[in-house]
Amino acid sequence: MIIGICEDNVPIREELRQEIEKQQEQLAMQIYEFGSAEAMLAGNQLFDLVFLDIELDGAMTGLELARQLQIKNPDLILVFISAYTKYVSSAFHLHTFQFLLKPLDADLFAEEFKRCVESYRIAHDIFRIPQGGEIIEVEMKDIMYIESNKRKLIIHLKNKKEYEMYGKISEQEAVLLVHHFIRIHKSYLVNCRYIKKMNDETVSLAYLPKDELIVLPIVSGKKEQEMHGFGISNMKTITKKYRGTFDMQCSDKLFVLNIVLENEEAG
Repeated sequence: MIIGICEDNVPIREELRQEIEKQQEQLAMQIYEFGSAEAMLAGNQLFDLVFLDIELDGAMTGLELARQLQIKNPDLILVFISAYTKYVSSAFHLHTFQFLLKPLDADLFAEEFKRCVESYRIAHDIFRIPQGGEIIEVEMKDIMYIESNKRKLIIHLKNKKEYEMYGKISEQEAVLLVHHFIRIHKSYLVNCRYIKKMNDETVSLAYLPKDELIVLPIVSGKKEQEMHGFGISNMKTITKKYRGTFDMQCSDKLFVLNIVLENEEAG
């Protein structure tokens, strides 16, 4: 696991490194330290997990740094560490995994670091697809959605590749719950990390911001009662009530919703 720290305060940066090193028994890791956003970007390193201060020395803030790092790696696990709560809303618009306040609480940091590691491991678990006597292995995080068509499942990857295999979507539903997949329809399982918009009729998926949205139907009517455990009905009710859309990020079974209201009654 490749970890980056960007913090212009040297004692805090050293404290962060020490706290991370205490967790090294969890997995192998490489740690890189930087004092500015510009220095972190100049290295052209791809990170799995970063801890970023927001108010940094130099022209670029931690928020802008996060945007640049996410362009390089959309699957980046992003944690902000700041003394200023005024940045919380802006931070979570970037699909932040966590926002920790200074001064650092060692016990809380250890707990959140374990959650980061769990998320990383889950994302890198392998999904095996039988293909003509061979087994194709793909990482769970690379699957955008799974489609059921009669007795076959179509596995749609973020790189636009598709694989077919025999199986029941209900069986995959049980396996993929821990990997943040939700059953939105009798024929579709979607990976929450790729949900960009949702209303009471459809879910829109995309990998990169520039990608064309993939629009899938949401279950409706009596069948909706059969969709258990994911709050699909509740989410549909919210968007219908407020006549809006929302961005959704799923992290460790937590849904972060940014609802865009279009109804004055919403308040």
